[in-house]
Amino acid sequence: MVVLNVRGLVPPVFTPFNEDLTVNYAAIHPYAEWLAANGIKAVLVGGTTGEHMTLPVSVRKKIIDEWLKAGKKTGQHIMVQVGGAPMADVQELAKYCSRIGVDSILTLPELYFKPKTVAELVDYIAEVAKCAPNLPVLYYHIPKMTLVEISMPAFVRAATAKVPNFRGLKFTSNDLSEGAQVLRSLAEGQEMFLGAETLLAPAALLGIKSSIGTSYNIFPQLSLSILEAVEKGDLESARRLQEKLSLAVEAHLPEGEWVPIMKAGMHIVTGFDMGPPALPQRPLSAEAKQRISTKLKGIMG
Repeated sequence: MVVLNVRGLVPPVFTPFNEDLTVNYAAIHPYAEWLAANGIKAVLVGGTTGEHMTLPVSVRKKIIDEWLKAGKKTGQHIMVQVGGAPMADVQELAKYCSRIGVDSILTLPELYFKPKTVAELVDYIAEVAKCAPNLPVLYYHIPKMTLVEISMPAFVRAATAKVPNFRGLKFTSNDLSEGAQVLRSLAEGQEMFLGAETLLAPAALLGIKSSIGTSYNIFPQLSLSILEAVEKGDLESARRLQEKLSLAVEAHLPEGEWVPIMKAGMHIVTGFDMGPPALPQRPLSAEAKQRISTKLKGIMG
């Protein structure tokens, strides 16, 4: 039986670029070590934050290789997002991950010929899962980006019945009512990862205690402390800490698109320079970075 052995907080890691937009592979190992030292036991490679949808398969493979090497040293679970590419490339990446020994894979839906029904989405996931039968396979639900609007509770039940190694999903939606329904639909050994860090505490109160969120790269200890407070039943601390994380995330939002603003925040807070975003996105101006920095100093103290 294929076992998914990851729970809790999972940062979707940035892809560090040089100024010429080549990948700065040398930055990956110290980045992994810093996350591990700050309590992070798993990472997602190739998610929205990682910008892999903009990269050729050959480069995606090299990035996966480096994270797998780093993970062997840090003991971190390495989850890889293989979607966001033509079907043949998605299948190739899934087979590659299966062969080299990553720990689990996540996949976006087909993004051009979009699935419109539960059955179509399950068929797509089944095709990807067949390429990595030895790995736990999860679905990446992010309707704001993919425009694939399908009932997730119904999908989870159908995928569980048809796909032997289906083990859950990343649920990037603010609809916690549907999230609670998804949680009730999961079978034993499956997991739901919330994709909305500003709802970390309220989701944990509903029993959703795993999450994949960009801000966990930047504020790992603060994020972990929110879950710890909920676990202890210290709801006032959980509320206060959640407000702090939410305000920190919101400090970035007026300055642009998600990946460029969060790459800027990563540099401001941790000192790790993730470089510019991949094209067609553009880096922030020095003035925008300064505005974020000023706001964060006021929030974080």
